[in-house]
Amino acid sequence: MGFDNHHEGFGAYAAHLIKFKARQLVGRVGFTESDREDLEQEMTEDLLRRLPKFDPRKASLHTFVARIVDHKIANLIRYQRQEKRDHRRRAFSLDEFIDDGEGHSISRVETISQDEHDLRAGKYTGPASEREDMRVDVWSVISELPPDLQAVAKLLMTHSITETARELGLHRDTIHRDRMVRLREFFEDGGLRGYL
Repeated sequence: MGFDNHHEGFGAYAAHLIKFKARQLVGRVGFTESDREDLEQEMTEDLLRRLPKFDPRKASLHTFVARIVDHKIANLIRYQRQEKRDHRRRAFSLDEFIDDGEGHSISRVETISQDEHDLRAGKYTGPASEREDMRVDVWSVISELPPDLQAVAKLLMTHSITETARELGLHRDTIHRDRMVRLREFFEDGGLRGYL
């Protein structure tokens, strides 16, 4: 599967970037050398599928390609981590006492990290590593936004639409009907539809 595009140098740039990124993935989260060709193919197919959404008013072609490839990699890593989890683990009581490996008994609850506890309690929907990947992806998109949208996106991370509108001196409908629609387009183009 190749790149058929009228932009000079696009195909060579995209192919080189994808090969480079696939090489970087080998040895991470369980990817091996035998996965490299499949990784290249998945990144290529994702880029070709998203290429019609390229808008030169929003970013350069190289920036668009790099962003799409990076988001696909984040999704590949996320999926790989999910696959590695063993969903057949047996149930046990957190009050159960177990050997700590040094000849002492400790409550099983003491062996659970704060992150795992927060996940089980429903405070977060993914482990810290996935949340960090998502944070990086989100900030990558935010850094590419026009200044007016960047201000809105940053405020919406901690404020409601009404508070954001008030802070920026805009009408709530302007935020809701204009800025939010435009933000949604940027995040979808960046492969972060699930974040919205």
